Amino acid sequence: MALGTVETIAAIFVLVGILKLLFIFFSPKTWFGFAKKVYSKPKVISFISLILAAVVLYYLLGAGITILQIFAVMTFMALLVAVGLANHVKQILKFYEKKNFKKILAEQWLYMILWIVLLIWGLKELLAL
Repeated sequence: MALGTVETIAAIFVLVGILKLLFIFFSPKTWFGFAKKVYSKPKVISFISLILAAVVLYYLLGAGITILQIFAVMTFMALLVAVGLANHVKQILKFYEKKNFKKILAEQWLYMILWIVLLIWGLKELLAL
C-alpha cells in the first residue's frame, strides 16, 4: 500500500501519538524526563516547530488541501486541546495575569504575526467563495 502525502503525515502523527501514549501509560517518568529535556530550550523547539509546520503546510497545500480545509481541521484540534486544557486554565491565566501585556506581546510577536497572516489568508479565501 503506497501512502500519499496526507496519509504519510497522518501516519507519522498516529505513530508518534501511539508511542507517546505508550510511554505515558508504561513509563511516565521517562516521558516526563523526555518532555522536560525537549522543552528546556523553548526557542529551539519553537524554531523547529515553526519549520516543521511550514513543511507540513507546504505539503498539505501541494496535496490539494485548501487553507479553509486546514482551518476546519484546526477547529477540530483546538476543541480537542480545549478538552485537555480545561482543567488547567486557572493556572495558565494566573501565570499570564502576573505578566505585563507588553512583555507577552514581545515574547509572542512571531506567533501572533503568523496567526494574523493565516487569518487574513483564510478570510480572503472565504470572501472569494
